Amino acid sequence: MKEQFFVTGATGCIGSWVVKNLIETGCEVHALVRGGNLDKLKLIMSDAEISKVHILRGDISDGDLLEAYFGKNRIRHIIHLAAMQLPLCRANPRLGARVNVEGTVNIFEAAKKNGIHDVVYSSSTAVYGKAGDYESGCFDHNSPLIPTSHYGVFKQANEWDAKVYYHDAGLSSIGIRPFVVYGPLRDQGMTSTPTLAMKSAVELKQYEITYGGKFEFQYVDDTAKAFIKAALCEHEGADAYNLGGETVDMKDVVKAIEDVLPRTKGLISYINTPLPFPQHANERELEKLIGPVCTTPLSEGVKKSIEIFDKAIKYTQN
Repeated sequence: MKEQFFVTGATGCIGSWVVKNLIETGCEVHALVRGGNLDKLKLIMSDAEISKVHILRGDISDGDLLEAYFGKNRIRHIIHLAAMQLPLCRANPRLGARVNVEGTVNIFEAAKKNGIHDVVYSSSTAVYGKAGDYESGCFDHNSPLIPTSHYGVFKQANEWDAKVYYHDAGLSSIGIRPFVVYGPLRDQGMTSTPTLAMKSAVELKQYEITYGGKFEFQYVDDTAKAFIKAALCEHEGADAYNLGGETVDMKDVVKAIEDVLPRTKGLISYINTPLPFPQHANERELEKLIGPVCTTPLSEGVKKSIEIFDKAIKYTQN
């Protein structure tokens, strides 16, 4: 029997890659899609692959819709990725809370009422504070959560809600906190500009990345695979884990772009101001739970991203 997955945020960055991986491995995929546009999926999936996805059109804030759908369909695994990013939550906190907090409660309620025993959801390293809040400017799995944004507070609320659902209803969950995810379809959020620089390089346009410094970089396909692996692992409890990646300097990102596209040398630049976030002291707590996590080297991830952007641009020009 096929594994049955329900994916929210299915046309977002990580969600699209989750759907792609699941379809490629023969899983049955049900996807919540707000609106009718599936063009983002077409960047990385064929029409034949997309046609295999069972689409539920609706909004994460509609709890009744989710409960009814789960009741009518055999759903075994939930990967919840629907969320408003940090800049949008800053601009509209009420809507951000409705989507990020109420929407997550709706997922847990629908799972609880339909006998689904585990949920994997996206949290964020925005639950942590700034570099100065931690000794040596580093955080790890056990560091205190000190969010400084609405987005971070909403994500922390979800982590605590998950613990309550486990305590009260025995509903297990795994929260995953990515850091800087890059690759095709990463076009929103405050850390999205390295990916936008890759796309601009393919178009031979100048582009300035909005920050610099060193940070953990995670290729989007690796991130998607980590969520799927978490959904399939045997797990009891409710905790959230940092998703480790390759620590790189922004100058290395620019060099990786230029190595793939030498003709773009000088087109891509960056503001040499580091993100205010602490560095991650990765203790691989997530891997202790789900097993090894894929880590695509920066040079390879940039090359794959540029190839996909190049193919998409050539297709639209024909």
